[in-house]
Amino acid sequence: MLIDYHTHTKFCKHGDGTVDDYIEYGIQLGLKEIGSSEHIPMPDQFDLQHRMNMEEFLGIYKPSFFRAKDKYSKQITVKWGIEAEFYPGTESYIRHFSDTHSFDYVIGSVHFLGEWGFDNPKYVWKYDIRNIDEIYEEYFSAVVASARSGLFDIIGHCDLVKKFGHRPTRNFEEIYREIMNVIKKNDLCIEINTSGLRKPAVEIYPSTAILALAKEYRIPLTLGSDAHRPEDVGRDFDIAYPLLLEYGNGKIATFSQRERTMVKLK
Repeated sequence: MLIDYHTHTKFCKHGDGTVDDYIEYGIQLGLKEIGSSEHIPMPDQFDLQHRMNMEEFLGIYKPSFFRAKDKYSKQITVKWGIEAEFYPGTESYIRHFSDTHSFDYVIGSVHFLGEWGFDNPKYVWKYDIRNIDEIYEEYFSAVVASARSGLFDIIGHCDLVKKFGHRPTRNFEEIYREIMNVIKKNDLCIEINTSGLRKPAVEIYPSTAILALAKEYRIPLTLGSDAHRPEDVGRDFDIAYPLLLEYGNGKIATFSQRERTMVKLK
């Protein structure tokens, strides 16, 4: 039972391919479920280089998704997801948007520290002018706040801050434990996201150190490639699969109408 819940199409403005292209690739791989999880449109035209505006979401993307879902329904289960930004001050907007569109799951992700898009290659130079430990502290504080917000079902790529290969100089286990504690209390799950292997970090999100704590706290895991091209669907799942067995007790979290079901891996 392998799924890919984290995919992006051309509608995210920095990806390629249609919803159909991703689904067809998932069918070729033999996936049981695939989810489309575009970046949520944000208010005030925020970050339009990485997301649709509301008119594109309602007029083009959403109709194309449900046409594809129906078209391939006999070949694969297609889930209606969204990757929602955790950005302080937009919580009410995110909640209303998620409730309005009846998603199967909502991935919560932190991509911004203040106005700094810290995972954007255009602004990677800012890592060189700031203290790396302070960046990590700020990032993980935001992850904790996202887990407490009640907005999400899945915490996405929860150590994304390492994307460009920058590592802290001190031990962050205490903070990792705080994150796991909050995720557990709010009954969320963590995704194993293989896209880190395609980035300078050259490591799955999250690290095995964090996955070990997730196992200790009995936090469920789900799976996503964070594909931005159809051919990246399911990429490196041969590496992720043993991690699911070891740290997820051989089970994977699936979602329907924001209800989680744990399914045993073969």
